[in-house]
Amino acid sequence: MSQQKDIVTKSVTEIEEVVELFYQQKLQEALDKFQVVIGSIMIAIDTLFTFKAEHEEFEFDEVKITNTLKDAMGALEDRDMVLLADILQYDYLEYMNELLENME
Repeated sequence: MSQQKDIVTKSVTEIEEVVELFYQQKLQEALDKFQVVIGSIMIAIDTLFTFKAEHEEFEFDEVKITNTLKDAMGALEDRDMVLLADILQYDYLEYMNELLENME
């Protein structure tokens, strides 16, 4: 597995842990971990931009990921943790896993 794919995989795993904490209603623990994981998300996205630049055939929808993260931040600002967890689970993680499958 490439180093780039490892970086994205690590980020996905960390977000899965955060989502699980939100669904378990361990809100403070989830928020604390989410604060740390935000950096990992940014590194993963930067890595995807780099990967795309190196692999013309790789499809990465920057607008989709940007809108997903804006929605997640909106839910966080509104303190709607269930919505935040759903966005992370069903929009962010599903798309990131799809991207991972295409990183060869």
